[in-house]
Parts: sequence; structure tokens; C-alpha cells
Amino acid sequence: MKPLELSCITGIWKSALSILGESLTSIGQDLQLWFPWGITWRGHDLRGHLPPTDLPADLVTEGVSRFGGRLWKAVPVQGISWLLSVRAPQSATPAMESLHIPDKAIESLRMLSDFQILESMLGLSMKILENQAREHIGHWDRVRNLAVAIGEQMGLSGRELVEIELAAVLHDIGKVGLPSELLESADRLNPDQKKIVETHCRVGSAMIREIPGLAKVADMVLCHHEAPDGSGYPTGMVRDDIPLGSLIIAAADSFDAMTHYRPYAIERTYLESFTEMNAEKGKFAPEVMHALESVLRRLGIIDAKPLVGTSEDW
Repeated sequence: MKPLELSCITGIWKSALSILGESLTSIGQDLQLWFPWGITWRGHDLRGHLPPTDLPADLVTEGVSRFGGRLWKAVPVQGISWLLSVRAPQSATPAMESLHIPDKAIESLRMLSDFQILESMLGLSMKILENQAREHIGHWDRVRNLAVAIGEQMGLSGRELVEIELAAVLHDIGKVGLPSELLESADRLNPDQKKIVETHCRVGSAMIREIPGLAKVADMVLCHHEAPDGSGYPTGMVRDDIPLGSLIIAAADSFDAMTHYRPYAIERTYLESFTEMNAEKGKFAPEVMHALESVLRRLGIIDAKPLVGTSEDW
């Protein structure tokens, strides 16, 4: 499973790079910001992600190092050794050594450090869930990315997008408490077995509710199988009682299942699957379905067929 990276922190990355870039203008160009991830390093520049890379251990030292035609400076924040890297001549070394990191940049790095820890924990949880729940690889990545895209299309705030993305990542975490024979069964479940599987919403919500500050995320996970017409589970609540985030995750989850795990998935376009979902009146919120259609059109894939069996991102 590839490392998880929450799309909702893109703005924080851009802010940190922008502030640091202003400080480094007189020293060099092409700023990169790197952080350790396991045995490799992951980085960003103003254009986005950089490929995971092996970097020499001696770059994480006091002072400035030179490697790959670039100057490198380590900045420890929240227990993480961040690496700043710019393209600059050797003569710029003294200026790089005496560089003062602005308080705003340090604050951004603190926030990013907290998110790296959270992402590590979430990634571990998802790896355990994939192994135990026999879930399809890539499912949670696609659901979380699509849910965030729908939320952005609906004009939700940054805080709301963070909560929706966390809930989308964790929506099936309660399955870790289900019997393995039910999770591995390819046969149609009987009514008693179905009731047991449906408990994963309550179990997952209870697990998340133990973490301070995640009450709204827990509510979304609890209700992600509810439906506006009251036909969902676990409580059969209706539209006005269901969190918007749950309605978004429900649509993203169902759309991913329909376009990747159904026998006909490879033969149909995204539009055909969307049309079938949209015809199920009362099961999905109309405003969410409208946003989903807009996302598919904006991405230019509505008339395409899904690449079944891959873990492509939205």
C-alpha cells in the first residue's frame, strides 16, 4: 500500500513553500521541501509532489550540505527533520547557513508535522484493514479523493473537507471487528449475517469517538450507509438528520463499488454507472449527485470507462 497523503493539506504545503521561498529568494531558486517517510524521503515543490527519493543521511546535520547541485539545510520541527533544498552556487553557503526561518513558516511546518504523524497512523490502520477485511486495494484512496472533490465542488470549507476526508478514509474501520468468515465470503449473506456486517458503522464510529476532536468524523462514519428516504442503516434516519459528509461518502463509496467491483464495471462508462445511481430516487442526496456529475465532467472522464483492478487516484 502506498503512503497515504491527505489531499486536504494541499493549501498548507503551498503556504509553507511560498513563505520559505520568499526567504530564500536571494540565496537560490527551485525550492524543495522534504520530510522522512520510513527509509525514504518525500518532497514537495510549488508544482506539487516529488518522487520518493533516497537521500544521504549526512544531509540531516547542523549547517549546510551540498548534494546533487543543490544546497541543503535541515530544520527540526516537532521531532521531524525537514530538509530545505535550493539550486544555488557554492558561494551561497554562508547565506544559507545564517538563514532565519520566519515564524509563519515554522507554524506551517508544525501543522505539516502533525499531519505527517496522523497520515502515518491512518496509513497503518488502512493496511491492517486491507489485510483483515480483504478489501480491494485502492478503494479507500478513491473514495476519499472523490469525496473531497465532491465537497470542494459544493463549496465546503477547509475544515469541513478535512473532516470529510478523515471520515472517508476511516468509513470501514469498524470491519476489523467482524468475523473473518463473513468478510471472506463470496456468497450472498443471509439476513442474520447481513445484520452482523451492518454493525461495522456503529463499531467504527465508537472507535473514532475515543479520539478527542473527531466527534463529527465519528458521526459521519456512523451514518455513511444511511439514505435520505430512510431506507439505510443502522438507524434508518432521514435526509435532514444525516450529516452532509455522510451523504457525500455514501455516494462516493457506492460509485466506487459500481465502477470497480461489479461484473459489468469494465464494460460501462462512468456516465452509465452514474445514471443508474441517479435513478435510485431517495437513496442518494440530489445535491451530492449533481456535484458528483460536475466533478466527473470537470475531470473529463464522464464518458470514459474505469480501469478496473487499478488504484488510480481522482
